[in-house]
This record gives sequence, structure tokens and C-alpha cells, in this order.
Amino acid sequence: MKSRRHKTGVTLVEILVVVAIIAILTTIVINITARIDNQAKEQLTESTIAILTTALEQFHDYGYNYKDPNYSGLNFPLDCNGFDEVGLPVTLGSALGAVSVSIIGFDRDGVEYGVVDHDIGHSGCEALCFFLNKVPESRKTLAKIDSSLITSEGSSGNITIIRTIRVDGKDYPLARIIDPWGKTLRYDYYNEWEINPVVRDEGKRNFPVITSAGPDKIFGTADDITSR
Repeated sequence: MKSRRHKTGVTLVEILVVVAIIAILTTIVINITARIDNQAKEQLTESTIAILTTALEQFHDYGYNYKDPNYSGLNFPLDCNGFDEVGLPVTLGSALGAVSVSIIGFDRDGVEYGVVDHDIGHSGCEALCFFLNKVPESRKTLAKIDSSLITSEGSSGNITIIRTIRVDGKDYPLARIIDPWGKTLRYDYYNEWEINPVVRDEGKRNFPVITSAGPDKIFGTADDITSR
């Protein structure tokens, strides 16, 4: 009597089915993980913007006085969006009544590089941080921001540079605040498109706006996160 042998091996079709299931599950897990990560980053960004809004309110209540009469009508930190390595120091120097202001770079070992190039995309937020730190209450509030989102780093070629602003011989951190995706926050005190070049107060806001470019790192898109 002949006995029948049953094959117990796995067929190619079964292997392909298992692989397909694993691929689908992996995709689902990756998407869920990415969504959770983005939600956490969005919440951190929103809390950071809320902290900055509180600091701006404190700055307003303090009644900070700019030295230059041309800035006497401003109730908030200067809006320096788009200012270069010449324009930013000149503007800050004028507002402070300083004789000499320059942006100075140091490497990680503290070696001074002297005057360095400046990313104009950072100027608005740097001016914001600089002036908020001039008011004691605002400075305390800024300390609540996650330290990983505050940086003074720039670059010169392939070298990482720590930038400061030198005001009449004294150095201050030229810090800015980034969102969790690494993009510098935007600070708008003016409606830029409404500004009359002769009368700058033409487009002044009642209260400044803080904006993160969001996950896509592009301002002006649907995923922007703003204080407005």
C-alpha cells in the first residue's frame, strides 16, 4: 500500500501575500508615527508662539523707550525682516543710540572671525529676541522656550559660526528662535505690502504676528502656524 506524502512547504504566492501584508503594515506604522511626530512638533510650535506673544505683551506694557526719536512711536521690537549684515547693525545701532554696532562671528572654540555674512531670513527674529531681552519680564518669559529652539549659529563656508552683535564694544548673543523643523520664525510688526516708504508707520500692526512655516518649511502655505 502506497502512502501519500503531504507537502508542508510555503508556496511563492503565500510568501508574496505575507510580504505584501508586512509592507502595508509598515506603511501604516510609518504614517502614524510621522503624524504623531508632526502633531508633537505643531504643539511645541504653538506653545513657543504663545510664549513669544506673552513676551510681546510684557514688552508693550513695559513701555520700552528707543533712543532714536524716529522710533519713539513703536510699542514693540523693531521689524527688521530682510535686513542684511549692514542694514541690521545700522538700524539696531540707531535705535539704541550706539556709536558702533557690528555682527561678529566666533567658531565653536571661541576664536573670533570678525565681521561675518548674515542671512537676511534671520534678521526679523534676531531683532525680536534682541529687544525682548532688553526688558526684564520679557527676558524671563523667553527663558521658558525649549532651549533646542534657540540658536545663534550661522555658517561661513563649511564652518559653523556662533554670531553675536557687538554694541559699543560689548557682545550680546545674536539669537533667533527656530521651529522644530529647523526654520527661523518670522516676526512681522508691519503689513509689509502696505508700508509707505516715506511714512513707515503706514502699515504698522496693532499687535505683531509670529509665524512658523510649518512642516513644509515654506511661508505662505496652508500649514503655516501663526499667532494671528
